[in-house]
Amino acid sequence: MEEEGKLIKKSLWLFEYNRGDSALYLQQFYAVDEDDVRRQIEEFIRQADFPVYWERLRHLPGGFTIGYSSLKGTIYERPDGSLIEESEVTETRAPAEAASTPLELTAPTPQGTEIHSPPLSESRPETALNPRSEEAPG
Repeated sequence: MEEEGKLIKKSLWLFEYNRGDSALYLQQFYAVDEDDVRRQIEEFIRQADFPVYWERLRHLPGGFTIGYSSLKGTIYERPDGSLIEESEVTETRAPAEAASTPLELTAPTPQGTEIHSPPLSESRPETALNPRSEEAPG
């Protein structure tokens, strides 16, 4: 039986791939860990109606900003699959409940890593305005 109030913490992963051309494509995923995101990527590749060539996988728990939009680094998911805003994590619990019952999160997120399939190495939060950002191949 799933406990009410138990939240699943997921962090941002960006999958970089190409389709056999000179462009680099990004696909976002929120996952509890590397195994979870790799399962999601496998499903994405299976369902794609175009070729997908793996370039890189980046773990960005600090989020990602490009242009006038940004992706949150962390989200919280209820057992039913619905999402909850981070600000709501404490708001949704009554003060008495919050004091007596600590918030449970499953699968703590590992520190930021950049993943070149399969080796792991450290990464940094990415932004399109960061002059140190890597340029797309091509």
